[in-house]
Amino acid sequence: MKLSDNWKTPLGYYERTIAETVKIREEFQAELQVIRTFQAAHKTLVAELQTAQKEIQTLKAELQGTKAELQTAQKEIQTLKAELQGTKAELQASSKHLEECLSQIKKIAVAADIEAKAAQNSVKTACSEIKAIQVGIENGSIVAQKALMLRGKDDKHWMKFCLVDAVNHQWFQIWRSDDTWHDHIRIRASSFLRASDDKHWMGFCKLDAVNHQCLQIWKSDNTWHNDIRVKAATFLRASDDSHWLRFKYFKNNYYQTFLIWRGDNTWYDAVRVHAADKLVH
Repeated sequence: MKLSDNWKTPLGYYERTIAETVKIREEFQAELQVIRTFQAAHKTLVAELQTAQKEIQTLKAELQGTKAELQTAQKEIQTLKAELQGTKAELQASSKHLEECLSQIKKIAVAADIEAKAAQNSVKTACSEIKAIQVGIENGSIVAQKALMLRGKDDKHWMKFCLVDAVNHQWFQIWRSDDTWHDHIRIRASSFLRASDDKHWMGFCKLDAVNHQCLQIWKSDNTWHNDIRVKAATFLRASDDSHWLRFKYFKNNYYQTFLIWRGDNTWYDAVRVHAADKLVH
């Protein structure tokens, strides 16, 4: 609207008033739009503030959880430190023990080396002695049966020569470690048994003219003697490991009969015993 140049007239006032009113209205509309914009922005800010507050609460909760986890981790670290100290002490003790063990091992190794050398020397000596014995056996200067005692069921029981009785019979019995003698011997698979000394041995002598198997005392001068007495032997070896002398049965309920038992479990009346008072069945 174009204002009248003469605004002092009533029409001019009227026109001016209308123009100012329109201007004020436009300014009001602009301000109202600004307020509306501010209101919308305020609502957005309030929503963002609420979201931020929720996020802050969440962060606070997470911070509390992190704080608790941190405290737990600190406790675990303290525990690990204590365990580490204990492990360190154990390692130090183990290291000390290991050093002591190594020292003992070195000492044992030195002693073992000394013993090994001594054993080697003993072996060499034994080999020399064995060779000498072999040579002696081969040339007949050594009699192989040189055992004073034969071990029984354990180290407390030994079979050995006991005595020569009034009629020159040589007795074999079990000697016990309590220095007592016992008549309970069973003998098998022995070609010779030592008698009163290393010069007297009991063994199979010969088959006589009627095929009797004779047991006698053999002396180191290679002579045989009829002066044997054996007690408590169920079997006595005859000519070989397949022939044994033993009690068979009572004849006429009185006579005790001794026969030759063979490995095929057969019996033969081909026995002759020289100078034996008793053979215990």
